Amino acid sequence: MKKVIIILMAAMVAAGSVYAADNKKASAAKAAPKSDKEYTHSIGVVAGSGIGLQYKKMVSDHFTLIEEFGYLGSWAAAGDGFSVPSIGAVNNLVLAYQAKCAEGKGIRLDYFVGGQIKGGYIDLGAAGGIIGAGAAAGIEAKMKNAPIAFSFDFRPGYGCILGDNGAGVGAFHVFDWTLNLGVRYCF
Repeated sequence: MKKVIIILMAAMVAAGSVYAADNKKASAAKAAPKSDKEYTHSIGVVAGSGIGLQYKKMVSDHFTLIEEFGYLGSWAAAGDGFSVPSIGAVNNLVLAYQAKCAEGKGIRLDYFVGGQIKGGYIDLGAAGGIIGAGAAAGIEAKMKNAPIAFSFDFRPGYGCILGDNGAGVGAFHVFDWTLNLGVRYCF
């Protein structure tokens, strides 16, 4: 009888060890962090301070690269201190950190912060090329049941316009900012 009890106890310990090991594996699988990436590429339009095409690529779980080209505008504070609208064909490149801030039944909200560089042609009462840099901050709403994302951002920046500043060919500096609303198809 003693041998039977010892054998039963040994079997129970062995079964408990197997159960604990399986449980530990299942817990580890559940605890593994999931990627924040909802999509890899998206393409669409951006409007607000102008209008243009927008392409966005998630380069890692949290970093995104946004390329825009179009007839984009901004409000620029020129050297005379007045804010005037400026328009032109501008190419923007934005590198941003993006992470989830809220999630609901059919939508996921992300925030993003980063920097931008721009270049192109702009007219601020004096036509010329522009080069510049700035910051970017905004939110993105990604629909869970549809491949659509909406974004809204604010981009303050600093640029140098190369061209005729009214006193001959030269360069003058501007502070500009844009508000943008983007709609993109995600894939």
